Amino acid sequence: ESVLLPCYSDIQPEDPFLIWTRSDLSPNFVHLRRENDDDLKNQNQRFRNRTSMNPDALDTGNFSLTLRKPERFDGGNYSCSISGGIKELNLKRIHLKVKVGQQEVEVTEGSDSVVLPCRTSSLLPEDTSVEWTRSEPEFMMVHSSSNQRNQDGFYRDRTEMSKDFLRTGDVSLTLRNPRDGDGGRYVCTVHRDQDVLRQTVVLKYVKGKTGFYWKLICCMTDFIKCSSATTCP
Repeated sequence: ESVLLPCYSDIQPEDPFLIWTRSDLSPNFVHLRRENDDDLKNQNQRFRNRTSMNPDALDTGNFSLTLRKPERFDGGNYSCSISGGIKELNLKRIHLKVKVGQQEVEVTEGSDSVVLPCRTSSLLPEDTSVEWTRSEPEFMMVHSSSNQRNQDGFYRDRTEMSKDFLRTGDVSLTLRNPRDGDGGRYVCTVHRDQDVLRQTVVLKYVKGKTGFYWKLICCMTDFIKCSSATTCP
């Protein structure tokens, strides 16, 4: 849901303001905090409505920046600085790396089931809930650990999670009788305390050649009987 870029200092120039920047962007301002309020008029648009600092940052010396909904393009070098209007002092430089959590799973037509993997820490709080969803071609609730009333009918009676997931942290989803239309991107969302953890699983559905091989065997063993029902390959 968010990432914290830490920066602390006891330096207090006269009429101070705090500056977070990224030198590879134009404009390079990520966040600017003055003594009484934020000043975001020159903020780079890609960070709009996604950054915040503690209102008492200049009083406490905690100049850390919270960046919400981190995405791949947020990765880079961030600088935390303080200025009194004349001289700017660089306090800290942080390299942020955003990992894209995605796994790929392949299932062949005719399989009994397939497991979409997703794991988190063990010994989860009692109020932890897990949702498996799809957003393409439209939003669908695939499975919910707390309430199945909103489950999409396409997945009715075909999904299952371990009942012991709070202890093990294994929130993988078993999808039974995989069929054409199941292929695509699935999102595993774990609501744990105040945290929301997400992981993406891409399911590749491979159509088998069962019909082709059945016709081939049939024609090899009994051409006359088989030829009336199908065309030999």
